This record gives sequence, structure tokens and C-alpha cells, in this order.
Amino acid sequence: MSGIQSTSAASQGLRRARRQADDVLNGAFAGFRLIREHPGAAGAWWTLWFVGFSVSAILLVFSRPFAGHVDYSTLATRLGPFAVIIIAAFLLIWALNTVAAYRAALQPDRPGFFFMELGADELRLAVMTVVACLLIVVFGGVPAFLLLTVFTPFLQILPDQARAFAFIGATATICVDAWISVRLSLIAVETFAEGRFHLSAYWPLTRGRFWYMFFVYFVCFVMILLLLGGLGLVTAGVGLVVTGIGAPTGADVARRGALLGLAAIYAGVVSAFWVVTTTLVCASQAHLFRAITGVHRRRMPLMAASAEIAAGSGAGAGTLGDAAAPRRQVGVPGLERQADPVSEVDSREGADVSHAERLASDES
Repeated sequence: MSGIQSTSAASQGLRRARRQADDVLNGAFAGFRLIREHPGAAGAWWTLWFVGFSVSAILLVFSRPFAGHVDYSTLATRLGPFAVIIIAAFLLIWALNTVAAYRAALQPDRPGFFFMELGADELRLAVMTVVACLLIVVFGGVPAFLLLTVFTPFLQILPDQARAFAFIGATATICVDAWISVRLSLIAVETFAEGRFHLSAYWPLTRGRFWYMFFVYFVCFVMILLLLGGLGLVTAGVGLVVTGIGAPTGADVARRGALLGLAAIYAGVVSAFWVVTTTLVCASQAHLFRAITGVHRRRMPLMAASAEIAAGSGAGAGTLGDAAAPRRQVGVPGLERQADPVSEVDSREGADVSHAERLASDES
């Protein structure tokens, strides 16, 4: 009997591990599914990036002095007064692509021009990106500084172990930064989903979900590294061709035309890289957000939704049975709940309780 029980437990453990792996892969490959389901939208996003990179390349080709080797540290100087405009244009393109990917993932039936709009969502994302960059510049070194403060007494006591302490400190810094980054990685998609800056919800949203999210992002990171390696090979090939063509002098129409054609080809490849990588990240974030919250549609603030759910809980709404019902309507217009694929990964009791209910309990 004990042998049968151990075999059954091992079989259940294996099935659970498979479900966990399937959940991680579903989240990591959500971007490729999104591109396959909406190829026209992906083509429109590619066109945006292509126009941006083409204009930048044309400005670089006609700038002087020209050299076959491009020093990226001097690009802003070479572009002159156009640098600020181009940076703002790429920020806009990135915001359009990101929000469009969120719309395609969370609102696939919403009408529009390939899920692209120019409105409050894009403005919020652009503002959030600028603020995040400033915060990273100002506070990005805080974890390293705190760890250095902690290890300084040990370095004074054991100066011979400085290299070991430096390794431990660097590893700890990477781990802390990774933990904070993963915990705050759904800020953009939650801001889009709620249509507002919900500052009090960003950190609680990912509570108890770190490892599930980490492995999804890790698989995405590996795929992006592979794509980056392919882009590196293309870049090296383009560099060799540019060196072979040589720098144009005067009205060298043939060389300038060849360089412009090459720039257009390279802009197309780089545009495809940015569309795929941006969609991979955004679709995985949308998948994680939907899995954690159970919110399938937007414009219903989670706290308002939690109040509606609590109001209807007399007949058993919001219980474990509701959470287990796939995509079951909860009586709130524009909000659905579905089975939480993370519950198998998250071992804490009550993991399949929705984010709205969790927030309500946290603030009560």
C-alpha cells in the first residue's frame, strides 16, 4: 500500500511539475502567439520602427564627417539639433508599440488601427518611462551602496578576503536588483489595465509570485539573447559591406545610394528585432497580469471591482470555486475572472485568490 501511495505521489508531483513548466512557457511564448494571431498589427508596428530608423540612418548618412565605423557615443553630436527630436520620436514609437501590444493581449476584440492610438495610455507610459529612467539614475546605486556599507567592517577586519567579499557583494547586488525589477515589472501593464497610476497596488500585485514571474522572464531573456546574437551577426556583415563600399566624397551618388540602400535593409532588420523583443516582453507581462489578477478586460479599477465582488459574496461569489471556474463572469461589467495558472507554482495557501480581493483585504 505504501508503495502505491508513493507512486501516486510521485505521479502527482510529475504532473504538477509539467503544469508549472507549461505555465512558464505559455507566459514566455505569449509574444510569438500574439504576432501569429495579429500579423497585420505586427507589420504596422514594424513600419513605425522602420520609419524611425530609416530617418535616423538617412540623417547619419548625409551628416559630415562620415566614416565607415559609427561611434555610438557621438551619435547625438553627429545628429546635432535633430538628436532631441529623434529621441522623442523613438520614445513615442516605443510607447505606441508597447501599449498596442497590451491592447492586443488584453483587448483583442477592441476596434482600432492595429491596436494603435495616440491618447492618454501612451502619454502615461511615456511619462512613466521618463520618470523611471530618472529614478534609476538617482537611486539605481542605492542597493550597491547599502551592501558596501554592510561589508565595509568585514573588509577592514579581513582585508585578505576583499576579492571574496567583492564577489559576494556583486552577486547580492544583482540578486536584489533582479528581485526589485521583477516585483515592479508589471507597473506598465497594470497602469494600462486600470487607466490610471495606481501607486498603492504596484508592489502588492506581485506578492508571492516572484519565482513564477522570474522563470517566465528568464526564458524571454534567453530568447532575446538569441535574437540579439543574430542581430549582431547582421550588424557585423553590414559593417564589412560598409567598409568595402567606402566613405563617399563630394557628390558621390553611387556610394551614397548604396549606403542608403544598405541602411534601409539594416533598418528593416533592426525594426523587426525591436518589434519581436518588445512584443515578447509586453505579451508576457500581459499574460502574467491576467493570470495573477483574473482581470481580462480593462477600465475597471481593481478596488472598485473588489467592492462589487464583496457585495455579491453572499451566494458564494469570490470563493475558491469561483476562482477555479475558467473565465467566469463575476457580475462586474468589463471584468472577468479565470483560472489562475500560477496557483500550481505558488505554494502559499489561497494563492488563487484574486488580486482585487487581496488588495481589499490589505487596505481594510
